[in-house]
Amino acid sequence: MESDDIIVGGLLSQSQDHLTYSLQLRNAAMTCLCQDHFLVHHNLHTLQTLLLLIYTICHNEGVERAWSLLGMGLNIAMALRCHVHSNDLSHIEIERRRRCWSGILTLHTYQAILFRDIDMSFPLNIKATMSAEVIDVDIHDALSQKRSLPPMSLMKFKIRFFQLSTRICGHISGPSTLNEVSLHHFNKAIAEEQQLWDSTFLVDGSPSVLDSASYAHWCILQTYAHQLYLVLHRPFHHSQSPRFLPASREKCIESSTALLDIHRILCELPRFRYYKWIVNGMTSFNALHGAVALASCLLDKPDSLDMKPYWAAFDATVRRMEALQNRSPVCAKAYPILRHLQNQVSSAHRPQSGPGDDAGNGLDDWINDVDWFNLESAHLDFGMG
Repeated sequence: MESDDIIVGGLLSQSQDHLTYSLQLRNAAMTCLCQDHFLVHHNLHTLQTLLLLIYTICHNEGVERAWSLLGMGLNIAMALRCHVHSNDLSHIEIERRRRCWSGILTLHTYQAILFRDIDMSFPLNIKATMSAEVIDVDIHDALSQKRSLPPMSLMKFKIRFFQLSTRICGHISGPSTLNEVSLHHFNKAIAEEQQLWDSTFLVDGSPSVLDSASYAHWCILQTYAHQLYLVLHRPFHHSQSPRFLPASREKCIESSTALLDIHRILCELPRFRYYKWIVNGMTSFNALHGAVALASCLLDKPDSLDMKPYWAAFDATVRRMEALQNRSPVCAKAYPILRHLQNQVSSAHRPQSGPGDDAGNGLDDWINDVDWFNLESAHLDFGMG
């Protein structure tokens, strides 16, 4: 939301900051739901509003903040039988219900990675027909062939990735051991999804000059992939680990750098002006995860690695977080973490600091102990006097 936006700019007074105004709009939406008695009176309008509210909370304040509302949304969707086909409804009403159900599954994608020690597969086990891959004007009694790439393509790929991330997180948190064989298997599965995204949203492997939406969708999906790569390779990335794999450290550096670059693209490219809201939440949280993972790898000091471009990307991310902190609760929390980490890294890399220096070792232990998918778990007082 920009102050010069012709739609909302006039509503945003000079004295109001973006966070305050966003919270007012969210509270207004919640008030409308309560006035409609949505806890006991269920209809598609209230369900759609609730799902949009959950999506907003996930992106602006963190996935963990929307957990209870998502459970409510799932139960309302089941009460409305959104997962059940009915011949008594028009194609439009059927598609509305299917899209709500797809939205429920999509929102669970975030939860599956955050709460990866919990089996999130139960919504996937409920039999349902997924949304049609058509744009709105093509929804009628005889569904026509799609005339352009519909937004449901993004939804479809998110649901596929929910299935994959649930399998991977279930394996990691379960009794099965994550070894080189399973690592290779899951690594290949993620790469295959990425190839599908490339063939759908890119043109000959490059972003379309004219289609910013497809490029934005591709960027969003890539953040999921690189997050999951970091989850997979983290146990193998550190040279002091008995399971150390040099290829895993390289993959962690590659994926963490990709998360920072996607954050830069969405923040800085003019073509993404109307997608900038994405960086207020999940994308910045993913960039935080990427920055910390990158710092962990660089502190391990690979002998053959030129670290200057990576530290430059890290520093640029810190500056972006600083610029965004007044409009994003996630960035407001992430910036002090990254700024403090930046200071600690600088101390650990002064000429008088050796490889066994306490600052570097303590910082690396801190990085490896924190669950960076859950911002609430971070101990922000590391190294602070």
